[in-house]
Amino acid sequence: MIVPNSKFVNENIVNWSHVEELTRFSVDVGVAYGSDVKLVEKLLLKSVEQNSAVALHPTPFVRFEDFGESSLDFRLFFWVKDTIQAENVKSDLRFAIDELFRTNAIQIPFPQRDVHIKTKD
Repeated sequence: MIVPNSKFVNENIVNWSHVEELTRFSVDVGVAYGSDVKLVEKLLLKSVEQNSAVALHPTPFVRFEDFGESSLDFRLFFWVKDTIQAENVKSDLRFAIDELFRTNAIQIPFPQRDVHIKTKD
């Protein structure tokens, strides 16, 4: 991985892997307000259990990140050994999450805006 010098000077750099073979990654997903958050956590963890490229140790985990503007925001953390394939693994996880959510009636929302048009009387 190439990191520009300006990143070291201007930003905080966190090395999640240090000297380990495994590297930590994450996938973010938002779900509709009113969703069963414990079910969301269970399904996110199921998605990594089904993926052979994801290491089971350290144990993957889910963080309920925030109450977003349009969604309840979650982050799924997991480790992979083959860092070069990480983007493919993340894509595979997103496909699995989408399928699990559809099967379990968990909706991924999209931002919505109300537009009010005022006219002069």
